[in-house]
Amino acid sequence: MKNSFKRVTIGLLVSGIMDDYTEHICKGVSRAAKGADVDVIVFPGKYIDRDLSDNRELRYEYQHNTVFSYAHSSRIDALIIAADCIGCFTSQRRILEMLAEYKEFPCILLASKKDGYAGVTFDNYQGIKDGLEYLINVSGCKKFAMVGASDENVDAFERKQAFISVLEEHGIPFEERMFVEGNLTRRCTEVFSRLLDDNPDVEAVFCVNDDTAVGLYEEINRRGKRVGVDIAVLGYDDTMEAAHASPPISSVRADAAWLGEEAVRMACAAVRGERVESKVLPTRFIKRKSIFDAVSNDDKESFYQLKDFDANFVEIFYRGINEEKEEQLIRIRVAYKKLMMAFVRNAAKGFKDPDGNVEISLCADEFINTGGVKYADVDILLSHFERAYKVLRNMQVEDDGRSELRDLFFDLYRKTVRAMNVLVGDMEVKKVKESYDMKLFVQDILQFEKGKDQSYSVLLERLEWLGIRNAELYMLDKPVFHLFREQFPVPEVLYLKAELKNGVVSAVPAMRQKKKFDAVYSSKSSKCTYRVVLPLFSDETVYGILLCEMTDALYDNGELLVNQMSAAVKMLKLLEANEKIQQQLEDNLAALKASNIQLDTISKSDVLTGIYNRRGFYDEAQRMIDECRQKSQTVLAVYVDMNNLKIINDRYGHEEGDHSLKLIGTFLKQMVSKQGVAGRIGGDEYAFVMSYDGNDDGDSVLESLYRKFECYNESSDKDYNITVSAGACIIAPEQSISLKEALQQADEKLYLVKQMRKKDVAKHH
Repeated sequence: MKNSFKRVTIGLLVSGIMDDYTEHICKGVSRAAKGADVDVIVFPGKYIDRDLSDNRELRYEYQHNTVFSYAHSSRIDALIIAADCIGCFTSQRRILEMLAEYKEFPCILLASKKDGYAGVTFDNYQGIKDGLEYLINVSGCKKFAMVGASDENVDAFERKQAFISVLEEHGIPFEERMFVEGNLTRRCTEVFSRLLDDNPDVEAVFCVNDDTAVGLYEEINRRGKRVGVDIAVLGYDDTMEAAHASPPISSVRADAAWLGEEAVRMACAAVRGERVESKVLPTRFIKRKSIFDAVSNDDKESFYQLKDFDANFVEIFYRGINEEKEEQLIRIRVAYKKLMMAFVRNAAKGFKDPDGNVEISLCADEFINTGGVKYADVDILLSHFERAYKVLRNMQVEDDGRSELRDLFFDLYRKTVRAMNVLVGDMEVKKVKESYDMKLFVQDILQFEKGKDQSYSVLLERLEWLGIRNAELYMLDKPVFHLFREQFPVPEVLYLKAELKNGVVSAVPAMRQKKKFDAVYSSKSSKCTYRVVLPLFSDETVYGILLCEMTDALYDNGELLVNQMSAAVKMLKLLEANEKIQQQLEDNLAALKASNIQLDTISKSDVLTGIYNRRGFYDEAQRMIDECRQKSQTVLAVYVDMNNLKIINDRYGHEEGDHSLKLIGTFLKQMVSKQGVAGRIGGDEYAFVMSYDGNDDGDSVLESLYRKFECYNESSDKDYNITVSAGACIIAPEQSISLKEALQQADEKLYLVKQMRKKDVAKHH
């Protein structure tokens, strides 16, 4: 491979790590990386261009995509990119633009087909064909429908074409009402409802993926119908959630772990300079109880099918075949075969041999004890037991044999259920412990009092509950203000604040913190490392990254870790800023005392804007209100807040921010003229009072104020707009309302205006 002086490192770009599909991809990548002895770094972003601005809880999800910028490192030799997953909410053109950003790397695409790129995908035809033909030939279905997705998504398009093609092959014409376009998630209730409304007599629905099928289940149940009885449902991907649904979802098995494994092999070949061709992996239909049988299969079952142990084993334990449990599965395979052979041998004796029946019971114990239930698709396992019982029962000509067989299978069922209960109990114990560890983590991660570099080490001290024993906490030189759809800049340097090595946390001295970006991924380990880059951010502000080893617990708790650690970093930054302010105050007080300057002689004027400061405004405004009351004059109180000061400071510099603040002071002074008082009462907050003889609630004054800024922005040569939000309150002469109460009411109205403001301050030329 190239770069033989160092270990090969492969980057993996995926859409998060907390969904079943991505988890299997990551595990496949991990398994193949160990075999190839290469390092892997996972970059779990989200979905590019997905606009969630109307969703308060998820509106800053786009910040996860900042990790994609960290893939631009000379330490990475090749990239594996789940392009269509990352871009499932955008266009193919935008996906190609994203891929072009990584043109310096050999790139392997996952479940995505793009001209000029090698990729590994699934056969989106055969597994669907087998599932649909089962519904047609065995279940007797004739009326079909499909929940798909946009044709921009290659997989969704191919699955739709397979659906149409198979139906037409069997003489079932496709009609437009039979297809609705969803968004690849369960959260498209209106789509499910429209499908069922347009197809009231539908017998079977094919869903573009299992998550969509889960959402369809909810709508079917809401309508009082039963999946697997009234309507058959076929999914795609065969996720764990599909297998655990009620009833379990029949699906097309597309092993995402296999995708990951093949992608690593292809990436390694690309690094070696070999020509890499795209690959298509097979899929297979998995039958479960969401699909019904129109007729009994008793007559179709055969003794020879029962003895096909290897085929049966693969069908039951397909999930574990690709897991890192090879020795365990060998023991389970042996135990399963012994159990079924014991049934077959004793069936020939009519189950009249006591020793043979004892052998069956012992073999059942061995099968259970080797973990047979833990690693099986239990729904398929029980279906095989049922089939075996039917076949063996039909072989018994005497009632005694059937009775003994029934008791033996009852015992096997009882042991299987008991093993399942033990598994559920173990899972509950694990969840309780995890919940307790999570509580300690959330509690302890904020156990610091000062915004010092040493405090960062606290953030890494309780990661053992996630199985993390090695991690590095990097901060940007300065927090970056990053808005939706903006390109996140690749940092030249990062600052290593704390590190966790083999379970031991240490703060990094200031002189050793500065690291060139390309040095961040250096690994001194002699064995394969599997790490993940997690973003640290709060709202629009990005602070840095956590680089840690990838563990199984992160598939369930990765975003919790990001949220909690980001909150802790934000608090550290606030404490750090507060300590600087406190120090500045102390220095200023010391200077004032040294010059014998008394605090009560401070000028009433705001130094920056030239209008009154908070103290001066309240004194003069109250005096003016008292005078107006004596003259029976109405007073208008207005609260004004500058929009986007932080964005202007961060993007254009503090001098421009000061210019904006001065301009507001000038305009307010012009507004009140000799009729009132204006003041700057906070950092970007202003207020003014003036005598008022208008017939409205001050709207005309506010419109005049807004127009001033519009005229200025239209004529100024600045690259940004200066705007304010304002609220007004009328003080009638007979009212006893105080100045503070009037400004509070004005501020409440301002808040409503502020909610609708846009954060896009740049002018569009």
